[in-house]
Amino acid sequence: MTTVKWNPEYSDLFAVGYGSYEFMKQGGGMLCLYSLKNPSYPEFTCATDTGVMCVDWHPQHSSVLCVGLYDGTVAVYDVRSKKQAPIFHSTVKTGKHTDPVWEVCWQEEDLAKNLNFFSISSDGRVTLWTLAKVLC
Repeated sequence: MTTVKWNPEYSDLFAVGYGSYEFMKQGGGMLCLYSLKNPSYPEFTCATDTGVMCVDWHPQHSSVLCVGLYDGTVAVYDVRSKKQAPIFHSTVKTGKHTDPVWEVCWQEEDLAKNLNFFSISSDGRVTLWTLAKVLC
């Protein structure tokens, strides 16, 4: 386990990211959501290509979760969705980080009500991401 974050609205729900801090032994990762109602079995799971290093729930949209991965990817999930695919996934074209993402943090919505978050990485960059079309 590399990260844990409690949901801001549902006090019994928390997200857990699985990865590795042993940088010479990297593999896939996992994002899981657990409820205290049944902590033995996750409510939601999603395998990731590399380890999950950090997560952050959106403070107003409690089903939206941002994730930072070991390979520099950031992804956003709407956990209400039955699909395990992210609603946003960074790529080299969209400015993906080149090193592990150590922190993601949601910001206030902009004037157009777009969702925004920052990410920081070992590559030295602090990046502001704006999601223009999110179903919340």
